Amino acid sequence: MRHWWATWIFVLGCGVLTVPWALADTPKIGFVDLDKALRELPEAQIGAKNLNQLIAEKEKAIEQKQQQIVGAQKSLEEDFPKLNNAERQKREAQLQGMVMDLQKLRQSAQDQVNLERNQVLENIQARLVRVVTRIGKQGHYTLILNDKSVLYVNGAIDLTQQVVAAMEKPKPGAPK
Repeated sequence: MRHWWATWIFVLGCGVLTVPWALADTPKIGFVDLDKALRELPEAQIGAKNLNQLIAEKEKAIEQKQQQIVGAQKSLEEDFPKLNNAERQKREAQLQGMVMDLQKLRQSAQDQVNLERNQVLENIQARLVRVVTRIGKQGHYTLILNDKSVLYVNGAIDLTQQVVAAMEKPKPGAPK
């Protein structure tokens, strides 16, 4: 009879010890494929279309400038034997100025395209972070990841303060 009670107490004790684990939330982890989201988001598609139009405009302006330079260079080559030294130097300087203007135009176009691309991406990323955070909270997720980083972390699993506190404690035997 005593043996039966001991078994019963042991089973009851095990049950009491496992209840907190059973009641605790299990980690819920989600994943977001950012590349796919960027391909499918209408605002990303519109941004890409606008960016492609801007690139086409800039390429057209650069191509026109290149044609002007080629024309000026051909004209200089044809007229070269007929030109005096001062006129040659003047036309060569003009051609050199056109080449420098082309380089400036290319750099300006690249800067403008990069700026536009970054603005589109920043707007989408800011919205994406807000949406992922809202989904994480509403869906009671512990973590939401993408292929490169963590997009959302439930504050309940944040160990930062614990780590900082542990690192601030001096090591036993270390000088103070």
